[in-house]
Amino acid sequence: MRRSLSQRLGLTLGWVSAGGAALLSLPSHAETAPPSVIFLLDNHESMQDFPQFLPEVNGDAGAVPNPPGVAMSGQFGADGYAGLNVGTGCSDPALVSAMSWFDKNSSDPKLNGSIPYDNDADFGATPQFFDPNLFYSSRGRRLSWVVEETPASVSVDFRTTSGTSDAMSACWATLNWKDVYWNSPVLNECISCVTTKGWWRGPLVTHPADSSTYGMNGPLRALDEPPLPREAFRKWVVSGRVLNVRPPRFVIARKMLKEVIATASNVRMGVATFGPDAGWYDPPQMFEKLRPTCDKSSPVIDEASLNRPLLMRAVNKTVFRNNERSIGEALFGLGAYFSSQKVDNRWTSWFQQPLNPGWGWPGCCNGGTYDNPNTGGDGRYWGVQSDEWLKTAQPWEGTGFDKSVCGDSQRSAVIVVTGGTPTYDNTVPITKMMDILKANGARHPNGALLTFDPVNSETNPNPGGVNYCHLFGATQEDCDYTDYNWPTGLAKTNKNFMDDAAFFLSHADLRGDMPGNQTVRTFVIGYGDSSPMLQSIALAGQGRFYRANQPTSLKDAILFALGEVQAPFCAAP
Repeated sequence: MRRSLSQRLGLTLGWVSAGGAALLSLPSHAETAPPSVIFLLDNHESMQDFPQFLPEVNGDAGAVPNPPGVAMSGQFGADGYAGLNVGTGCSDPALVSAMSWFDKNSSDPKLNGSIPYDNDADFGATPQFFDPNLFYSSRGRRLSWVVEETPASVSVDFRTTSGTSDAMSACWATLNWKDVYWNSPVLNECISCVTTKGWWRGPLVTHPADSSTYGMNGPLRALDEPPLPREAFRKWVVSGRVLNVRPPRFVIARKMLKEVIATASNVRMGVATFGPDAGWYDPPQMFEKLRPTCDKSSPVIDEASLNRPLLMRAVNKTVFRNNERSIGEALFGLGAYFSSQKVDNRWTSWFQQPLNPGWGWPGCCNGGTYDNPNTGGDGRYWGVQSDEWLKTAQPWEGTGFDKSVCGDSQRSAVIVVTGGTPTYDNTVPITKMMDILKANGARHPNGALLTFDPVNSETNPNPGGVNYCHLFGATQEDCDYTDYNWPTGLAKTNKNFMDDAAFFLSHADLRGDMPGNQTVRTFVIGYGDSSPMLQSIALAGQGRFYRANQPTSLKDAILFALGEVQAPFCAAP
């Protein structure tokens, strides 16, 4: 049987038809403007991780009691400055098998890593990602990052790397430059392994940081962050060749996105990421607004004005250190960008404080939520700042030709590339958005009218709103997740509002300065993740969900989403 396009691309596509649900078609217009797409790239710190952690198989092998007087030595089994020397080396058959995806002696670059994965000149003259002739310090889950680990391999802005050309220096640095390791069994093992294999699994860090071992304990966790996996404390030395075969997720994601930008045709493009902490609501950060301008987009896009190299450099500006994965807040902010704030002031008319009804939080007319269960942070003042929804950091479109929407037939979309489920992502004016949608008769994909009741939400058995998680092998309550995710709403079946935000953008007429119904669709690509909330966001946004597990399928997913934006949109069968 001939395989479908999605099967050939190796993608998991989310298009819901269960329970009578079908996507509603968008208004039909004659094409007068090319589609406009904002790429929203996840900059959560988990994007630093490897797609698959370096193996911990047999990680406790060789554990023996510390011999008297050698607590800080480089003996096997000893616990010293660099950590506990258990499971180290490169000869254990199970470990060697688990690392068989890399072979420095192979003639195939896909196995030997001889070709730098992302040799972008924007990063400098030498191959930063990654030099096959250098050795890098790593942890089992990610490369050592200068902010939280030493010795470091990745700079604070993720644009440069630091490696060592000789095995001995790389090994000694990983052992914290302590003389007690000189000519020790552990040091000699490391030198032998990186020379013959291209990698060495080193000590497991056990000691807290102090003045003499600063940074050697691995990244510390705040009270409102989940515990780290064991792999975060395992030290490795790896050749750049290893990293070229299996780079960190952020290296893969930005390379695939740049490759799409380099070739995509007949589409205006912009680049954004989740914004830095700005209080409660965190507007997205726009590295590059939609290009080209309207006057350079019709009848055909002017390549010089599109400036693909500029857009690709914008991708490289992403700093992958956010402790929030604020998809919903970013979508809300991008809705403001598409709303023509500078022309008809529609967004301000909707979301200027004080909102009516209320501040916008279900369960209380003037804001408020539970206190942070991890830190004790006060939840009473949720969303009450006078500029909460109109912050100065909020990106707006310009005037004249510098507009987000060039014509009443334009198709607009956000394509989200993310590595996981949203967290700390509920600061959006949910009650006001639902009030606007109800007044305009918005309907769910199955045709039922949207409902929303924020009164007494803790005890209300049917608060309404948007939650399609029950269509994706879960229950609606499964998407009420609250662990390490604050603030959240109080209403059962609608404690998280990311899908509500996507629904608002795809169902509300965001502009008042042109005819038609100007909406924005949301497509979600889960890089190694297909959690029900991500799929609910895509359905609510009248888009598609794709899961991509490999670099090629990630690129294909982005291209497939672009094709969906450009193709005529009709209801699913």
